[in-house]
Amino acid sequence: MGRFHGLRYIAGTRLYDMEWRHGYGCHPGFMSDQQLTNTKRWSKERRSQRIDLTVPVVVHRPLKEGPQFYERAQTLVVNAHGALMALAERVTPKQMLFIQNIDGEQKECRVVYIEKELAGPTKVAVEFTRPAPSFWRIAYPPTDWTA
Repeated sequence: MGRFHGLRYIAGTRLYDMEWRHGYGCHPGFMSDQQLTNTKRWSKERRSQRIDLTVPVVVHRPLKEGPQFYERAQTLVVNAHGALMALAERVTPKQMLFIQNIDGEQKECRVVYIEKELAGPTKVAVEFTRPAPSFWRIAYPPTDWTA
């Protein structure tokens, strides 16, 4: 058998691999029901749909969480449970922050993910302490953004 080269796709209720094997050509295979169940579980783990949206925000750290800072930032992606944003200030996982929208509404959130870029600001994902689907002021949010 040669090396696997392929493409994965869903048709109906099954997840298929289109395989290319040296000497055998291209033929469809399929994943086991267990693998399909894991794939369905993974796709359902997202609590609310993400939207690529640039929103100006002000982020600050409360005194109890370390040196205070206030930074004007912008989101890259938002959902009802938080956001991914570009921050210049250094933060740490699980650290509590406050994020303020353009209307002055403020929500407490915690850092859940940090991706340091080689150049420029760091990408920081935050999660609200409570879902806040109206925080982003989106006129027609996705249907799964119910509080």
